[in-house]
Amino acid sequence: MGWFGPLVFAVIGVYWFWKNRSQTINDAKNSENKSIEKSNPDMYEGLSMGKLLEAVIKNIGGHINLCKDDKEQLHIIYQGEHFTIIYSDDSSIINIYDVAWYSAELNDIENLSLVRQAVNACNRENSSTVLYTMEKEENSVNVHTRQSIVFGSFIPNVDEYLRSRFEDSFRQHHNFYRIMESIRQEQYTK
Repeated sequence: MGWFGPLVFAVIGVYWFWKNRSQTINDAKNSENKSIEKSNPDMYEGLSMGKLLEAVIKNIGGHINLCKDDKEQLHIIYQGEHFTIIYSDDSSIINIYDVAWYSAELNDIENLSLVRQAVNACNRENSSTVLYTMEKEENSVNVHTRQSIVFGSFIPNVDEYLRSRFEDSFRQHHNFYRIMESIRQEQYTK
């Protein structure tokens, strides 16, 4: 049942991009001075999931480090942030992780409470899931972002679609810090 929520978001995302594609095409035809960056859908036709991801990531300005231990895992640097994509050539579902972009000490109970509250609030506001893990050896709690999405060359403007998924993770960072500060301010005014 834990996979159902991300799958619903992924289907909604694909529908939204499909629906807005025709509007984008009409806007491009009606505006001679406006150029819309659009990937050629045929250039990705027939690629395996791994090759498709590599091509799209390079096309949107990401840098890829292949994982030697796991062939169906990519480590990406996109706009200075480190992402991991786990995929299978046999599936159109990929998982995007933005790992450990916030860390707090386990001993800081007050801050841990803020982390928990901010994570819960973020998950109500956006499609990327924010979660945290406890690292007892490091005496820390790390905050991560995770997305399970449908991905393939069949998605209209697949470059922009993947770019939007990375950007969604950045929005979650912003939301998390904004919510943490809001909760702090609220606690200090009591």
